[in-house]
Amino acid sequence: MALLCLVILWPALALAAPTTADLRLRLQKLAEAGDKLAAGAQDTVAYNLDVSERIDGRFSQQSEEMRQRVGAWLTTLEAGKDPFTSARGEILMRGYHSKLSTTLQGYAVYLPPNYDPSKRYPLMLVLHGGSANGNLFLGVVLGNNMNWKEYNIHLWDHYEPRWTPDWIVVAPDGYGHVMWRYMGERDVLDVMDDVRKHYAVDDERIVLCGLSNGGVGAYNMGMRHAYRFAAVLAIAGAPSWVQYSAARETRLEKRLLYPLSGMQLAENAFNTDFRFYHGHTDGGPMKPRFVEEFSKHIKSLNIPHQENWYDAGHDLLYIVHKHGQIYQTLDAVRRKEKPEEVYLKTGDYRAPRQHWLEVDRIDQYPSMATLHGTCRKGRVSVEVKGARSFMLHIRDLPLQPSDKVSIVVNDREVYKGKVAALGDRFHLRRGESEFEAGFVEDEKGKRPGVSGPISDAYFEPMLHVYGTSNPEHSEELKRIAEKGARGWPLWLWNMRQPVVADRDVTEVMMRKYHLVLYGTPGDNALLDRIAAKLPIAVHDDKISLGARTLSGKGIGTRFIYPNPLVANRYVTVQTAPSVSAIAHGHNLPDFVPDYVVYDASSSNKRPRLLYGIRNAPIAQGFFDDHWQLAKPPSGNGGDDSPSQDAPTNDLPNKDAAQETQGQAEEPAPDPNSVLPPATRFASSRKSQAGKVARLISRRSRGYKNFRALAPRGTWIQDPVARWAITDNDECLDALRAQGIRVQSHDGLLTTPVPTPVELLGRVGGLWYRSTHEERMLLLSCEMVRRMPILSSVLRKHGVRGVDVMSTYRTTPRASFHTMGLALDLLRFWRLDHVLSVLDDFQETPDSATCEGPLPKHEKARQLRQIICQLARTHRFSTLLSPNYNEGHRDHFHLDIRPDDPRVFVR
Repeated sequence: MALLCLVILWPALALAAPTTADLRLRLQKLAEAGDKLAAGAQDTVAYNLDVSERIDGRFSQQSEEMRQRVGAWLTTLEAGKDPFTSARGEILMRGYHSKLSTTLQGYAVYLPPNYDPSKRYPLMLVLHGGSANGNLFLGVVLGNNMNWKEYNIHLWDHYEPRWTPDWIVVAPDGYGHVMWRYMGERDVLDVMDDVRKHYAVDDERIVLCGLSNGGVGAYNMGMRHAYRFAAVLAIAGAPSWVQYSAARETRLEKRLLYPLSGMQLAENAFNTDFRFYHGHTDGGPMKPRFVEEFSKHIKSLNIPHQENWYDAGHDLLYIVHKHGQIYQTLDAVRRKEKPEEVYLKTGDYRAPRQHWLEVDRIDQYPSMATLHGTCRKGRVSVEVKGARSFMLHIRDLPLQPSDKVSIVVNDREVYKGKVAALGDRFHLRRGESEFEAGFVEDEKGKRPGVSGPISDAYFEPMLHVYGTSNPEHSEELKRIAEKGARGWPLWLWNMRQPVVADRDVTEVMMRKYHLVLYGTPGDNALLDRIAAKLPIAVHDDKISLGARTLSGKGIGTRFIYPNPLVANRYVTVQTAPSVSAIAHGHNLPDFVPDYVVYDASSSNKRPRLLYGIRNAPIAQGFFDDHWQLAKPPSGNGGDDSPSQDAPTNDLPNKDAAQETQGQAEEPAPDPNSVLPPATRFASSRKSQAGKVARLISRRSRGYKNFRALAPRGTWIQDPVARWAITDNDECLDALRAQGIRVQSHDGLLTTPVPTPVELLGRVGGLWYRSTHEERMLLLSCEMVRRMPILSSVLRKHGVRGVDVMSTYRTTPRASFHTMGLALDLLRFWRLDHVLSVLDDFQETPDSATCEGPLPKHEKARQLRQIICQLARTHRFSTLLSPNYNEGHRDHFHLDIRPDDPRVFVR
């Protein structure tokens, strides 16, 4: 159909545009002043300046106009006003810092003419097609129509909206034309967060809409993250990568395509207003038969949807948007907050959730997992296929905290009790044959964040590392790394990842980034350091793939694997017998599994999406759930967490694991006495722990003695209870000797913590998890050393895991939590039931905690025995139960205090 071109350009100004250098200097001065710079303004101004520089030459007029606008913004900012929130009824480009690229990313945004930040507005995210960018597409979406063949000369024009809906409308860039996969998907989610940060968005009225390539994104991303959106509109797109790839896919490649394909995830749209639109005469790659197949499939699933066909071709935007009337059509659509019925289908950990269901572990990753949950009349029922661990988001269930609930998984009841006792998330895992409370902690297996395939690393920061050990190869390896740092998928825009030499990689970098290592054997010091721990190796002109030895002209490999040096990070290795073969590793298709071994014939030309059957490499495949090349052994369900009965080393040698029954104790101390300051320390004055030990000694003397104010508390004095903070290395060595996995925390803490560490794994066979998803289990190494004692006592009561309410925190000042020397324990998980301090502990107001009669109720009796048995170990300085005060009614508090021989229990 004929299209009219109406492009409205920024008015030309008589004065020449200021230079980029002058504008950057003004921005720098504003940033240094700080108080005049609105939130996000620095990134937005800098992004527009970056674009102006990047397009100068081909788009010289648009570049100059962009600098004029930046100059006007800076003048407004210098006057103390925010030009971006006041830009009502306009289209502008905002910038933000992405974790994925060193370059600023941008998106186009429109605010209603009468935008009022005290109100909440619906948000529409519009995904551009293959010829556009975010700036142009938002201009077109808001009425500036033109022939798509002219898009390439109008990409950076400045547009004024011809239609002015009472919505916020945003067009991400999506890193160009990766068709909203990988970093493109991450860009959309990051833009959503950035828009919500700066503008008043109604979270229950967010709509995802895409055209052409953006229609592919709407089908696929809209199904992957359906619960985030009130509605999804897929226009003239392909519903599945299996259809769009147009190749004869192998079974392995279908496992790559299914997790990203809307058709294979159609069940997820059950609670989302899903609408798709297509033209009968669309002659492009988004074939009508693709949508016909999708229509038949989604109808067979009985998933609610709206299907719209037109006697038209590919350009359906204005037909669907009805010249701006689409916003009124969608005004009444709201996201379902707490649906009674939820479907979840997923094949990867980047899209594991729909509403109150979330998959935690997938069998034979990346196979598909399907969950169907209902919540009606106090009963939550979940049917599970293909997952061995999942969680319920309790706050998103249509239940009240005071309700009682029965939770049934695959027709077996796994919990019955109060909703409030479940916390925010309730984890379930498959045991020997059936599901039970608890979660899988396979620290060496595939898990969220360390699962593969190679493209999984694209969602997070990557550092490209070239080898320098062989000077003859280092410059070429650097060029290869720089090419990889611009991103492996085809048609990426504005992607730059950092590149460093192997000798310059620090431990901090390894914890921040997934590493990409380039080099032949002997080239890359980092690669050589970990080579023995990797499953694929280069030997002379051959590659060892487990027990197989592969050879061929131009042979090379790229594979992904957990970084042996840092927990929860990848290494992606691109290696070969020759540097030229390493360079050919950039010629792999977009969809690749965990490893590929290629030769000259399969890497001479780059396939677009898949190898397919005809052009297959020498070898490609997935590692198993344990990151091994061999097939996983047949078993009883694939639960590879440590055995509950596995032997554990509970304590360091000098902290013997025994209860102090009959041990001679010193006379009961005076609780009001002030201990003399420490005169001898076990740690060096020069070490971090030694400095902190001396600070704690001075600081804690001035604390108010709250324990002495509590009536009927039990005080015990025992010389064994006195301990001293040891040097960092000594404490960390003790943890390693006990098999306790931690990661040293070198972040800037505002309070003194001796040897701060993050707890990463089980202790004494028990899992410990934070009840706050955003908080790590951060403690002093000294407290972690005593946790095997805690696990030893808990195992005697059948406990398998613990919900931890609090570890390190910065307040209140007079708390040993601020030193990482305290633990708050909320719930204790057994196979048959949960021990909740809030629900099950029975207070003893007329007697001391460990001296009164035991309660008759079994759960209350177990909780009382746990805290009193811990007290008898004399390895914790303070043990507080709900008997202490109202602030401790829902947890047990344990802390350890250096240089103090007193134990207090209440």
